Amino acid sequence: PGPYGMPPPPPDSQIPPYMGYPPMPYPPYGSYNPQQLAAQYAAAWASYHGRSYPPTHPHHPTTNSMVQRNPPPHTGTAPRQRLFASGMPYQNDGGQSLVTTAATATTTATTPKRRRPVLGDYSSNSNNSNNSNSNKPPSQESSTSPQPQFPTMPLDETMQGSFAETQLAVPLETHMSLNFDSLQKLSILLTVVSLLSFCAVSPRTLPTALYNERFRRNLALLALPLIAPMIEYSLVLDARENDVNNLVTAFYASFTVGYTVSFMLEIILTTVIRLGVFALWEPSIFNLTPKVPSLVLPWVLREQKYRPKRITLFAADFFTSCIASPIVEEYMKLKILQLTARLPRNYRWTAKKSSKSNRKKLVAEPVARAPGESDVSNINRYVTSMLAVSLGIKLCDGARRILMYTKPEHKNKAFYALCRGIFPIHELCGTMTALALAQRDVLGVNMPLWKMLSLPVFIHGMANFRGMKPIFKWNSATPWSEMQLSPLDMSDPSNMSQLIAKLFPKVMWLIILGRVLGYCVKNYYLIGRQAKKRISTYFGKRSAFSAELAAAEMLKKSKKGDK
Repeated sequence: PGPYGMPPPPPDSQIPPYMGYPPMPYPPYGSYNPQQLAAQYAAAWASYHGRSYPPTHPHHPTTNSMVQRNPPPHTGTAPRQRLFASGMPYQNDGGQSLVTTAATATTTATTPKRRRPVLGDYSSNSNNSNNSNSNKPPSQESSTSPQPQFPTMPLDETMQGSFAETQLAVPLETHMSLNFDSLQKLSILLTVVSLLSFCAVSPRTLPTALYNERFRRNLALLALPLIAPMIEYSLVLDARENDVNNLVTAFYASFTVGYTVSFMLEIILTTVIRLGVFALWEPSIFNLTPKVPSLVLPWVLREQKYRPKRITLFAADFFTSCIASPIVEEYMKLKILQLTARLPRNYRWTAKKSSKSNRKKLVAEPVARAPGESDVSNINRYVTSMLAVSLGIKLCDGARRILMYTKPEHKNKAFYALCRGIFPIHELCGTMTALALAQRDVLGVNMPLWKMLSLPVFIHGMANFRGMKPIFKWNSATPWSEMQLSPLDMSDPSNMSQLIAKLFPKVMWLIILGRVLGYCVKNYYLIGRQAKKRISTYFGKRSAFSAELAAAEMLKKSKKGDK
């Protein structure tokens, strides 16, 4: 017999049309009688209202997730199909079309009455009670039977729990295979990097064989910074929640457009800020303007053999490197994330005028859901997409600086390239921005832009103050200072006390980076738990959930005050 104890079908038979789909052949491991199957569809549809999932169809490509997780026993192995997408077309007529089909199989079937289903309808008791007359012949069945009777498989406790979890899941379309567009973008990046590696060979007067050898060495150096990011990404990426093609698009946009636009904006802001600092602290610099244009003046002071005061240089460099550049880079990463990644959200923030005043106020409006679709409860896509954006800017800047560190007098090129991939400032700052964005769009927390970027900009500014170079600084006279390291073969004649004095700030900076990493990991799991509570414990209780978030925030502040 086939599944559910039904008799095997006759040869060359097909499953009748279901929800507008054409007939399909039976699976090779057994199936149902067509007439009884049509009656089963009609009865299963009767327990669903118009805004729920379609009925269970064990072998159809759009099968219900309950059957995917707990397939009925059979002699073969049922293929795992993807979750039913709520946007799939199906007839929402309360089962009228299925009842019409079932009428040909049973003469006592009547139109089922639509009612709201509950989880208990799928329990074994309800199945047994509804199917108490399933083994009786049609002549002995009651004429007032509200639905055709058919044998069904009762659900045990495991299946009920799996079905309840499925109701809370978000149907997502995820693809972990590269399409043609993604392959084209990766090919463009590889071609550009290869051309830059060929042009970065030094000196350029080498023989052809030696030149090609140096070219291959440059390609190997550019592969070293990829080791650490690949390990980081493998620890964070959840393949069930992400589309690899969207991640490639975000990385490509960040590597090309994001880096270029950030460089141009930083050049403009640096010019304006330096001119303002010169006008405030050292107006005598503008005596060169008849000879040098004002817009070019901040960039040619060394060529003009003009030495500004130390306070002037410090103020100009601090405002440009530690304030303006971090703001530009972190804001650019956020905008690229919003423009390239399709992030799931529970709320949309719109500006509305207040009833008491004419001021506009941001109001969180719940996102309309398709039938049977649940709210977002997993923020992995936020973090992985932001990591792709952050790595695009980081690897582009790292490739540029590595290819500028290829002269014969440069030492430890491989170690320098490897460390550039390990230095995690861009990833940590981007992750903090992604977590703040998830709090706003998933939990509904009022998170203005300045608050979203304040902490990442502060950490990024501290890194620039410690020696990390912003994008607009094209060359670096001391590239090792960016990573707080020294070349391996560099000797230091300092005594013990001097070594401790040099080591102390580096250890403190390492502790700060560890605390930032702990902050990102803790808040990632905390936001995930709060998102699950929102759709389970506080389902339909938006005010209570907002009060819970406010109480948690007040408790966190009180603990900080006690310390």
